[in-house]
Amino acid sequence: MSGHGSYSTPSIMDALREEPTVEETSVVSETSPDQYSTNETVYPFSIQELLEAWKIFVEKIDAPQLKSALGAREPVILDDWQIEYELDTELQLNRLALDLKPKLQGYLRHHFRNEAIEIQFKVSENASQRSNIPYTDAERWALLVEKYPPLAGLKAKFGLDFEHF
Repeated sequence: MSGHGSYSTPSIMDALREEPTVEETSVVSETSPDQYSTNETVYPFSIQELLEAWKIFVEKIDAPQLKSALGAREPVILDDWQIEYELDTELQLNRLALDLKPKLQGYLRHHFRNEAIEIQFKVSENASQRSNIPYTDAERWALLVEKYPPLAGLKAKFGLDFEHF
């Protein structure tokens, strides 16, 4: 094929061989190490800007449990634009990692024009102290009755049932 010009198509047989040809060796040696690295856009932002963007994202969430989980605390910026956010339970961690992390990370990257942003969710170290937080109606009712025992009498007297609200 030398008569057709300086262009040649790669050969499958050459690609399957163990040893590279002279032509392949010269191409590899001319390749710079940075040629395949990504050119990430990294624009800085402040914690205040992050909190405002975070709040805007949280307001758009439809699921009340996820909205509550992402709105309970403030995120923290670590080195290299790593954002850390603490959660109360493993269940929240699993749901957020699957349902919202890609959307939130994409939103923040686009909003700040910073491709280096990575979000890390973790369960709070003092989550065991928060394990007594009532989440269900029955748990809330039990806590209210514990604090205000006359409520149990009112519920019985008037035939109230919190399950049908």
